[in-house]
Amino acid sequence: MDRAAIEAILFLQAYDRRFDDVVSVSMQADRRGQAGDVRDVVVRLGDNTEIGLSAKRNNQAAKHPRLSSTIDFGNSWANYPVSQQYWDAVRPYFSDLADMKALGMKFRDVPDKRERFYLPVITAFQDEFERLSRETPDFVNRAFQYLVGRYDFYKVLLQHNQVIVQSYNIHGTLRWGSRWRIPSTVEQIHLKEGSSNTLIVTFAGGWRMSFRIHSARSLVEPSLKFDVRFDALPVSVGQNQIPLEN
Repeated sequence: MDRAAIEAILFLQAYDRRFDDVVSVSMQADRRGQAGDVRDVVVRLGDNTEIGLSAKRNNQAAKHPRLSSTIDFGNSWANYPVSQQYWDAVRPYFSDLADMKALGMKFRDVPDKRERFYLPVITAFQDEFERLSRETPDFVNRAFQYLVGRYDFYKVLLQHNQVIVQSYNIHGTLRWGSRWRIPSTVEQIHLKEGSSNTLIVTFAGGWRMSFRIHSARSLVEPSLKFDVRFDALPVSVGQNQIPLEN
């Protein structure tokens, strides 16, 4: 972990000279992610600007939003409320989960939970995501930025004896890596082949994300959690792989 951190910072110092003017380095509270700030570390510079860093180990996830009978994902992701049709589709399933929670059940003991809960909920989510993408002009742009983070940052990933440095240059404030072209349309949404709980969303411009829904906890609760991660990035995204020698 120490070697990975050193290699990543040496690389970033060479390509973003603002790291020569560091005033302070601080860790972010996990709750900041709920407001769209996915940075783990914030580096403050002498000119009162910041550089954000996200550090992961064998974890490509971008975001972990939840669905429930009260969470309006359209509103929280992009300020566009979901339809009554969506609520009517998902609330019976979350009501059943609430009844199971009252009994103290564990998810491992729920029979056919993938077909009984995961599949119908993610299907309702797919239908609503498609509707919002089709009927509201900037839903896709806003939702995409919510999922990747509202602030620019460098992502440092330790994986398989190498360090991967990626530039999440969403707003163009980073000195290394091209500015992202945020997609405004969705080309395709489909259930992953052979899966009952994972959607693949292909955005215009070469972006592709997977949305895997799961329980995330051992005890039953009336909500489900997404694991959202990139399956594909455009070649224009700044990315560098640094091998860690044995």
